[in-house]
Amino acid sequence: MRPSTEEDTTLKRLQECDAKKGLDPKVILMRQKLAQKAKDEPKFRFYSLYGLINRPDVLESAWRLVRENRGAPGVDGISIEDIERQEGGPKKLLAEINMELQNRTYKPKAIRREYIPKGDGTLRPLGIPTVKDRVVQMATVLILEPIFEADFLKCSYGFRPGISAHDGIQEIVDAIKQGRTTVYDADMKGYFDSIPHDKLMACVQMRVTDSSVLKLIRMWLKAPIREIPKDGGPPTTTYPTCGTPQGGVISPLLSNLYLHWFDVVFHRKDGPREKINARLIRFADDFVVL
Repeated sequence: MRPSTEEDTTLKRLQECDAKKGLDPKVILMRQKLAQKAKDEPKFRFYSLYGLINRPDVLESAWRLVRENRGAPGVDGISIEDIERQEGGPKKLLAEINMELQNRTYKPKAIRREYIPKGDGTLRPLGIPTVKDRVVQMATVLILEPIFEADFLKCSYGFRPGISAHDGIQEIVDAIKQGRTTVYDADMKGYFDSIPHDKLMACVQMRVTDSSVLKLIRMWLKAPIREIPKDGGPPTTTYPTCGTPQGGVISPLLSNLYLHWFDVVFHRKDGPREKINARLIRFADDFVVL
């Protein structure tokens, strides 16, 4: 469901963002087709996507994006620089990924847990997949993102192609100028680590029925989390029953997908937008209601 006043610019925005990233033209065209199909048929469920993830041009584009994002090594200690220096370079890694996906033998490694300080003095937990797993996740994002982008509402400003926090801030400024001066600011505590897996997968399955793709996502959600204590003690391993680790390449898309249904309820006929003329501006798990 979309607000009737929303102008749909998804295809143009995706194309411009993909071009800026320097994606392969064939990958850009494929993403455009996926977004168009999703936009034209809001209830269509995609049943054949796994082969697209494993396309050489998609894997190559995924590697380039992961390399540009840099990032720390995962539990295997292998960095992006290590892969570039190895014999065969990135081509060797991509050939390995291609073979594992084709043979259905791919299995993600554990996620390395790290903590970074937040502005309020607390620590934010990050989950760092291996570079190899980040490439597979990025390839999956390249295929799934245009499908879900066709559904997402304009009020969502976090972790979306061609949209920034500054756009959300401008929306807040405009709403205040229009006289909406009662403002509620909220932050969902521990959101990334508390998303229920069953409900999240139900959200994915409203658009995706490809069992191989669904298996990939489940494996990433269930991947063990390994943490090395700062006191030098032995590593600990936990097995998550909920959440999608903040730091994973696919986590922003999945977190937006789950909260998309909050946006939908807000904008439906019996929701706050229609009943009290309220406006919602959301950036991932932070949102403002005016």
